Amino acid sequence: METYSRPPARTWLVPLAAVALLIVGLWPTLEVLGSRWLILDQSYSHGFLILAASIVLVVRKWLRGPPSIGLFSFWLLPLLLAAVVYLAGAVLLIEALQQLAILPLVVGTLLLVWGWRQTTAFLLPIGLLAFAIPVWDYLSWPLQLITVEVNQFFLSRLDIEFFVEGVVVYFPGVGAFEIAHGCSGLRYLLVGLTLTTLYGELNYKTVRSRCYLIVAGTLLALVANWVRVFVIIYIGYESNMSSSLINQHDYFGWWVFTATLVPLFFIALKLENREVSTGRVRATVVDDRSQAPGWLSILGVVFLPILLFSVAGWSASFPEQDTVSGQKNSPLASVVDDGSWLPLFQNSLQSWKPIIERPDRYRVDVYELTAKEKVFGEEQIKLLTGLYVYEFQRPGGELVNYNNRLYDSSMLFPEKTFEIDAGNGLTLPGIELKYRWTGNRIHVAYGYYVEGRWESDELKAKLAQIPGILNKRTDASLLVAGVSCEQCDGEKLLQHLLPDLRKQAETQLDARYESGR
Repeated sequence: METYSRPPARTWLVPLAAVALLIVGLWPTLEVLGSRWLILDQSYSHGFLILAASIVLVVRKWLRGPPSIGLFSFWLLPLLLAAVVYLAGAVLLIEALQQLAILPLVVGTLLLVWGWRQTTAFLLPIGLLAFAIPVWDYLSWPLQLITVEVNQFFLSRLDIEFFVEGVVVYFPGVGAFEIAHGCSGLRYLLVGLTLTTLYGELNYKTVRSRCYLIVAGTLLALVANWVRVFVIIYIGYESNMSSSLINQHDYFGWWVFTATLVPLFFIALKLENREVSTGRVRATVVDDRSQAPGWLSILGVVFLPILLFSVAGWSASFPEQDTVSGQKNSPLASVVDDGSWLPLFQNSLQSWKPIIERPDRYRVDVYELTAKEKVFGEEQIKLLTGLYVYEFQRPGGELVNYNNRLYDSSMLFPEKTFEIDAGNGLTLPGIELKYRWTGNRIHVAYGYYVEGRWESDELKAKLAQIPGILNKRTDASLLVAGVSCEQCDGEKLLQHLLPDLRKQAETQLDARYESGR
């Protein structure tokens, strides 16, 4: 492929305008991404800093030698594939696919006008943004399991009675610690990857040195999290769950992470000293003998495909949702169909209720048992039922996302988990929650009803949304039931109630959305 001489204006105007037009098409996804970066207590709060560093590195590369403008039409195919992935994510309502396609779309656009040889210099500065895209959340669960195993190994070396169930470490007579999403170490891992990649770009010339530093940074970031979690658990055990570190350990974690930067600095310095400096700057080879492409060619090969993608991207990001026989506009009905339960004018159970953000519709009811027979050990038993519905999944409105939680971990912690037979051969999960300060307990059972199918965990619920494009049913709901009593068997009570609650919710949701199949 020939390259072309570059008019000064086109050198910056063409790629800048092409990327700007692409950003217009990506804006619905970028807006959600930016809102995620603004949440300071999550794993991607460094997003805007990475964006600033990426822009600085791109400008730095540019000033060393602006690439020439050409038409490399071969790269239309990879750009088309990235566009298909993005649009598929929009249609299938899978936000992760859209986010994964952002960087390939940006790089593909630059490849159209710069070609491979000139674009390679900008791959790492642009690729740095990969550490700020929330697709890394899928590593959280494996990292949680690794953290559990490491801390189980540490604790087994001490004279401490404990046992582990899933991601919860139990200390009989003391309490329990849940190694939750925030304890996975994902936040420290992403920061470590960002720092080492950036340092390598600025100071190293060989790929080997960069890889060594990234591996060292990754290991030290994981070790920092393992040490942090172990110290919190051990201090909590020794203080009988009274230490303030249990609930306020964010700053402590960053201090531990900062300590691991000291050995990382010495490793980086040693690798830098071993670098063999050639003293030469690799220049971009440009054939100035050819004429630059005309504006008409640029518009047809570069801007027209990006414009079509932008229009399609906006259309797919805001689908028109029909209303079936007026049912979708009607309020949700209660899932309790038993006269022995008296409705109360409340929306929480001992200050507990699920934390669900922006559902399309929901209903939360609280009841008190009025039956005179003490079937479950006492008369005063309270029940909370919650049904949360997302009629279609879209950026900022998904059933399965980081902000939707069964309980506030600053108030409650899990004592144990159990399973409930919900009828028709369906088993749904349950959890016993204990208040940190009062010691009161709440038993909770829950299940996800996605497009007419029950699922028991978040990952399966997320994957169950994929067939939505084929059956035209896009609803996803969460059913929650929680009971509060001082002496009764909460697990037994939920086992008695959940089959009917599940059936009522299923019948109601099918009547409302099944005609969309």
